[in-house]
Amino acid sequence: MRRLLGLMTILGAAACMAEEPPPPVEGARDLFFAGARPKDALPPVRKAAVKTTAPGAPVPAAMHLGLRYTLLLVSGRGDRGQPVAPERNFRKGDCVALELETNRSGYLYVLSKQSSGDWVPLFPTAELADQSNRIDPGEIVRTPKRSCFEIDDPPGVETLFVVLSRDPRDVYELSASIQGPQAAATEVASAGRINSAVDRMNEAYGTRDLPFRQVAKAAPAKAPAAVKNETEHTVYVVNGSNAPAATLVTKVEILHR
Repeated sequence: MRRLLGLMTILGAAACMAEEPPPPVEGARDLFFAGARPKDALPPVRKAAVKTTAPGAPVPAAMHLGLRYTLLLVSGRGDRGQPVAPERNFRKGDCVALELETNRSGYLYVLSKQSSGDWVPLFPTAELADQSNRIDPGEIVRTPKRSCFEIDDPPGVETLFVVLSRDPRDVYELSASIQGPQAAATEVASAGRINSAVDRMNEAYGTRDLPFRQVAKAAPAKAPAAVKNETEHTVYVVNGSNAPAATLVTKVEILHR
């Protein structure tokens, strides 16, 4: 009887545990700051002759690799822009810019999808092949840097493809495509290489395990320095997996009517 009662007690406790809801998953904002670290060293993106790091070299993966971004509505030249909700429906003639910040050092790429279906780099740009696209925690990157891109017809969705990578092997093809020769005879080939690189990275890293979070209100004035750049409409995108990751890929969609 005692053995039976003991077994019933154990089964009852197990049933109660099974009925308890799972612990809440941390939000993207929490994970962003949990994974934040100071600036650190990164392997360089190699030239064409070397596509991989040395055998046995550790991949610079990171827990909860993440970025935060803000859409800006720009009213005139030299204007920083007003942060707006990411679901805002823009109108023809509106001018938009994007500000990004990361929680780890990495290489940043931003591309825009054209009506033709081709991906065109916004950051770094082909015209400035020597432009550094390294980003460190606390640094804000704006694209376009001193201007904005104008919303035009037809109405629909403008898509930006954003890549943050700590591993130069993951972005080698993309980097080489952007920095390659841009003569008229090679523009089609370059566009094809960029499209291929985007497709591969989207398939490999996509938006799986990526929690998103739009902040409800701006950070308070006395917030820690790491939080102060947060606006009412900052969006956090973070790798939510329990496994370290070296590359984060996401898409930013801009709606317009």
